[in-house]
Amino acid sequence: MKINRIELYYVKIPLEQDKPGFFSQPKYFNPSWIPGFRQSEVRFYLLKLGTDAGYEGVAATVGMGTERNGLGPMLGNYLMGLNPLDIKLVNQRIQEFSYIGMRNGWIDAAIWDIIGKSRNEPLWKIMGGSGGYVRPYMSTGSNHEHNQDKSRELASWAQDNGYKGIKLRVKGSDLNLMVDYVGAARDQVGAEIKLMVDANQGWPVDLIDETPKWDLDFATKFAQGLEPHNMYWLEEPLNRGNFEGLAELRKNTKTPIAGGELNSTWRDFKAMLDLGSLDIYQPDAVMAGGTYAGGISNVYWLIREIQKRNLAKKKDTDKVKFCPHTWTTGLGFAIALQLVGVIPKEERSLLEYPLEGHWNQSSWARFIKGGFVPDKEGRIQIPNNPGLGVEIDWDVIRRFGKRIFKGTPGTVAVSTLRDRGFKQTMYLKGKKAEQAERTAKAEFAIPEAPF
Repeated sequence: MKINRIELYYVKIPLEQDKPGFFSQPKYFNPSWIPGFRQSEVRFYLLKLGTDAGYEGVAATVGMGTERNGLGPMLGNYLMGLNPLDIKLVNQRIQEFSYIGMRNGWIDAAIWDIIGKSRNEPLWKIMGGSGGYVRPYMSTGSNHEHNQDKSRELASWAQDNGYKGIKLRVKGSDLNLMVDYVGAARDQVGAEIKLMVDANQGWPVDLIDETPKWDLDFATKFAQGLEPHNMYWLEEPLNRGNFEGLAELRKNTKTPIAGGELNSTWRDFKAMLDLGSLDIYQPDAVMAGGTYAGGISNVYWLIREIQKRNLAKKKDTDKVKFCPHTWTTGLGFAIALQLVGVIPKEERSLLEYPLEGHWNQSSWARFIKGGFVPDKEGRIQIPNNPGLGVEIDWDVIRRFGKRIFKGTPGTVAVSTLRDRGFKQTMYLKGKKAEQAERTAKAEFAIPEAPF
């Protein structure tokens, strides 16, 4: 089996039924992680890989603008003719992308999708999991200027609609204002519902307004201030690279510390585990990876490493958890579901379910047939269908997206001929044929961590 077709789409789905007119005010929400920004669309790049065996795989990553419009030709040169079962070589290719300044760990989802379909198994089963279901928590996206009436309203709505937890956002430099914002929610719903708070300090963005940046002293005071409210966790209270600071914070508060959604390398996660930086690890397979391997491989290695280390710990309070970040697109959510299905049911935490005003599953999952609607018991089933377990609604993609690259062996060859000339093209053709012969013999095996 080999890859013989590559398509790349750029998609902008509005947070309303139809795309608003040029002069109209679109529906939006204010994401806490980009102060001052108005989010009015779900923007992403969608990759579709096809094989000569008839299997197709898809992957998606978030997009701010047209930053990846030139990615298609590179994917053609790196992936065309590759055997998708050769996951070790796929990870090598993803590593090679990073050498030239492009981190594209997200693309491995399309490969795993193909692997699952070729084996007629969902990803969770391939990785030794049990599938089943997960319970979601309501993940808000705005800080609502820390208005206590609003936090009460949100927490009450989450409780009334069957969610077992809610995550609030904070973004500021007024310690008491933020603690009281969270405390108001706890007062409203009592002790039964799990309460989380996300400070979004892991990856500060000053694109429009300046992000208030916390140091260890401020983060410690905030975490300690939350202790009376019995938090499920405090998320990203420091920069994602401050492993030592996070470890020190964790030692000085009873509030569990979460993070890691945008940490991109296996080395990052190993270092954080060694230092004791976090109680809850939240990698996002769409955004993790791209330096040494793909995002799914990275997250799988982390899951297994957490399980191995937890087995060596005698007290449950010393054990750490895996609970992935999901705030990307419906396809990212589908991947998170599959990875949660890898771990035993008794080890699962609540799973993030983005829900902030117009940003809900009818928008971020609009291009996924069937979407992800909780059942009457408030659960979301982990798909049993092969691969990533979901089907793309290509009518939605065609309506709100544009195909920006289509590659076949013929188009890639013509592009190389124009770029390199006849003699160099023929030389490369011979080398590619040798490589294709080697990878064609590869059989699938779960990849191992590089170190």
